[in-house]
Amino acid sequence: MANIDGSGSTIDLAPGYRLAAPGLAGTATARNPRRPGSTDRGPELSTDAYDQAIAATGLTEIMNIDLAVRQVPPPPQAPEFRTVQGEEGLVLETPDLGPEVGQLVLAIDEGGVVSWNFPESADRKIEPPTVRGSGGTKKFMIRSYTPAQAEQAGETGTRGIFGAVGRKILKVLIYPVTDAVLGPVTEHFAAKWETKNRPYKARLFKPDDFRNSDVGEMTGDDWRTVAGDRALLFVHGTFSTSHGGFGGLPDATMAELHRRYGGRVFAFNHHTLSSTPEENVAEMAARMPDDVSLDVDIVAHSRGGLVARTLAGELAGVGVPGLTVNRAVFVATPNHGTALADAENIVNFIDRYTSILNVMPPGPLGVVSEILEAIVTVVKVVGHAALTGLGGLNSMDPGGDFLKRLNTGAAPATEYFGMAANYEPKGALGSMILKTVTDRVIDRVFADAANDLVVPTLGVSEGGADLAFPIDPERLLVYDQSRGVQHTSFFGVPDTSSKLLEWLTV
Repeated sequence: MANIDGSGSTIDLAPGYRLAAPGLAGTATARNPRRPGSTDRGPELSTDAYDQAIAATGLTEIMNIDLAVRQVPPPPQAPEFRTVQGEEGLVLETPDLGPEVGQLVLAIDEGGVVSWNFPESADRKIEPPTVRGSGGTKKFMIRSYTPAQAEQAGETGTRGIFGAVGRKILKVLIYPVTDAVLGPVTEHFAAKWETKNRPYKARLFKPDDFRNSDVGEMTGDDWRTVAGDRALLFVHGTFSTSHGGFGGLPDATMAELHRRYGGRVFAFNHHTLSSTPEENVAEMAARMPDDVSLDVDIVAHSRGGLVARTLAGELAGVGVPGLTVNRAVFVATPNHGTALADAENIVNFIDRYTSILNVMPPGPLGVVSEILEAIVTVVKVVGHAALTGLGGLNSMDPGGDFLKRLNTGAAPATEYFGMAANYEPKGALGSMILKTVTDRVIDRVFADAANDLVVPTLGVSEGGADLAFPIDPERLLVYDQSRGVQHTSFFGVPDTSSKLLEWLTV
């Protein structure tokens, strides 16, 4: 255990590990990581979901740093460190393990808010230059803000990855730069990972199996069955799958939808990281038999709504021959983008999504683990290939090519419905988003616009030159701040089911 006095002087924690933390006083303890699956969950109370995701993505913990600290005024001569977002930071120095080993620091603050931290380098233009790694070291600039006790206690619910820790945890993680199965982490890595772990698949979506992952690809006979009359298609969102994204729907809701559509209910699993909605639609077209014509209604979550709009024919010459979209329900869809998908905010995006998983988990252990695996894949790509190879995420960039083309097209014959939320984060999550020390992330990312943590509230139904918008208020459900609904929690809310059953009539 080492004492931290707030001066920012560099202290030794363990061989090769050093810390400088101006403005923080307390203690720092370096400890070896616990063994995965150990009944000793560690002071951060790591869960099986974290163990599964870390193992599946090839990450290995090599050191944990526990910080029991409080904020204090730094002396005048103390160094000043700032993160790439302009926030006050601390600097952790670790051994440089060579070019074949990727290194990350996963930071968990006192209230459970999570951030991914990359080694500093000249091309990231981080100041001051004296903190950059040299001479066999890596250096990480990590947000040092310490939320007050009241801010730590604002969110409730079972934690998805870590428990509330009451102190900072810095987890030093490594991984091979060249994956044994997928090859090197380059711009093509996300596509290879999704092909292996999230393959394209059209599947039946039945009341007794819609939460199951091990449902096979639809056969020709299955396609002809759903073509018998109006069918219902589910299209999931970013980082997710059909069984995970819609698993929060009550059994009774799925049973009633199944009854209404005569069993003609199916879902489309697609790549959300590496492929554009156009590429997603092309993959669906490749799976649909040439002799089948479909009339469908769609329930789409998040980025899946952009796929639904492409299926509906909003991009000239792009679609699935023989498929007509009658109605589409957009749930938290970034119809006019999300600033989190802008190139400058991708790290904010993955930090925020990871924190949502931890502070307000969207589903059972397996679902949390699956989403975290996808997030780690993006983390690797960002660390080694910048933002290349992430066409699926880039498609949500408000200034990107895809949305510019999508939102200038003619209005389709499809009837559009929408669900959105204005979520007010509380506790530690609120401190991450609303109360950062020197710059409010919400100002930078959403310009103070109401949002559900990921998508602007009005972005689901308003804006743009597309004649399909705005969505008729009679076809819109907006959860206000009092409802506590955020981007990943819509489908567990009773009013969501009520509106789906109101709007989806055959």
